[in-house]
Amino acid sequence: MQRTATQTTPIQAGPGPSDVRPYRERLLRIDDVCFMTGLGRSTIYAKVKAGDFPSAVQLHGTSVAWRETQVDAWIAARPAVGATPDAQPAAKPAPIAASKPGRTARAHRPARGASVGVL
Repeated sequence: MQRTATQTTPIQAGPGPSDVRPYRERLLRIDDVCFMTGLGRSTIYAKVKAGDFPSAVQLHGTSVAWRETQVDAWIAARPAVGATPDAQPAAKPAPIAASKPGRTARAHRPARGASVGVL
C-alpha cells in the first residue's frame, strides 16, 4: 500500500536511513577511557568484573572498546566531592611525632651534612 500526503496516520519508522540517530555512537579504547575517568587500566577492568563500570564491546579478536555514552553516564552518576549531605567532616591529620623523647618534631629537617648556610 502506497501512502500519500493526504493520509493522517503516522508512518512507523522502520530500519533505514530515516532511522539514523542525530549523533554517532563512538567507541572508546582503553586509553581514552582511562583519560576520561582518571582511572587506571587495572581499576577499570576490576570495576567491569565487579559490575561497577560499563562492560566493553568486542571489536574483533581481543580488541574491545567502550560506548562513549555509557562511560559519560557512569561519570555523570559519580557524586561530586562533598555533595553528600550525610558526609562527616574529615578528621584532622595526626601531628608529626618526635623521633626521640624531648625533641620537637619538625615537618622538614635538612639531611645530615647538608649545607644550610647563607651565601
